[in-house]
Amino acid sequence: MNKETSEKKLFYLDGIRGLAAFAVVIAHYIQVFYPAALNGRAEQAHFKWDIWYGHSPINLFYNGQFAVCLFFVLSGYVLSVKMFEKGIDNDTFQKLLHSSAIRRYIRLAVPAAVSVLLAYLAIITNAFHLQEIWGMTWTDMKKDYYALDTNLYTVIKAAIFDPFFRFSGHPYNPVLWTMGYELLGSFLIFGFLAVFGRVKKRWIVYVVLSVAFIQTYFVAFLWGMLLADLLKHKWVQSKLAAILVLFMGIYLGSAPYTSLMGTMYEPIEVWTNHINQWIQFNIDPRMLARTLGSAMILFALLRIKVLQHMFGWKPFAYLGQISFSLYLIHFTFLNTFSAFLFSKMIHHYSYNFAYAITFLVSMVPLFILSHYYMKYIDQGALKLARIVEKKMMASASASTPTIKQKNTSM
Repeated sequence: MNKETSEKKLFYLDGIRGLAAFAVVIAHYIQVFYPAALNGRAEQAHFKWDIWYGHSPINLFYNGQFAVCLFFVLSGYVLSVKMFEKGIDNDTFQKLLHSSAIRRYIRLAVPAAVSVLLAYLAIITNAFHLQEIWGMTWTDMKKDYYALDTNLYTVIKAAIFDPFFRFSGHPYNPVLWTMGYELLGSFLIFGFLAVFGRVKKRWIVYVVLSVAFIQTYFVAFLWGMLLADLLKHKWVQSKLAAILVLFMGIYLGSAPYTSLMGTMYEPIEVWTNHINQWIQFNIDPRMLARTLGSAMILFALLRIKVLQHMFGWKPFAYLGQISFSLYLIHFTFLNTFSAFLFSKMIHHYSYNFAYAITFLVSMVPLFILSHYYMKYIDQGALKLARIVEKKMMASASASTPTIKQKNTSM
């Protein structure tokens, strides 16, 4: 790819990533303030349409689990697309692979660790107010931050180790559950590329690994890489086919959190149950639908120019730049500033109006904080990762002549 094509591709991929991150933000605000839109329980509804739109494709705009699946598919695509470029020689291939592998942990760990420290600061300064609005919002998110361990060792471990090597127990910042998948999923990509990246019949490996990982989020990384691999072959260029795939992706991706039976999504659960009985698996129909839907939407995006121009719009591209920061800090912000603001607004306005004020006012400082978090923490992590990479590569280069000399003298 030439530089111009690469930059355009970066813009529209940033745009869809940014919108996915914002969907996660909306999902958590809905979880706190309109829980019935997620769990389908009429007794927790604040608005008569809560359950209806929760069971419709509208929920795509706040379906946090779909957004996470889209993150994973995008990661698989972005981490591998350069490796499948035409004309790339073996030395360049290996250098790109080593560079990506060396930088990955630092690139993820520094911003994630700082987000835990921010939550810790909020605890010791009594800044969390979620518990004050439990009875008003009827939310299921009854998290007591003040019961958490504030021992410094525990906090540091939760900042740099737990997010990446434990798949449960992220009490300080629950959104970090995705970090372990991001890190291990990345190395699944790197390992696949190192072993099979230049094997002509690697399609067989895609099929085998898809079956092996179909019950986990790791299949999303694999399918993202598959999309990058297929792109160079110009596979399925029909616009009509791409549009049909897009609509099917929207349908699958918007599978709600509640049971799919009795809704327009019932065929997903029925067919998944048939597959489970046939191959003796325990595939979650919602996870499968959202992962497949994410892959389909990215497939369509890579082939429909109108979508590329739309998602490449500068505000969306900027949202993509701050997406990681927005994702990492919004949960703590929701349970501190937004919860406090709502606890004051609810005494003066109706529930829906108090929420509208809370959400709209909260977005201003949240986006400002995300901008500076991106500028200093996220970008700082990238710079640190490059420094570490250069030192490791320089150290490896310095040791190579010694080995050669030793081999020559033997």
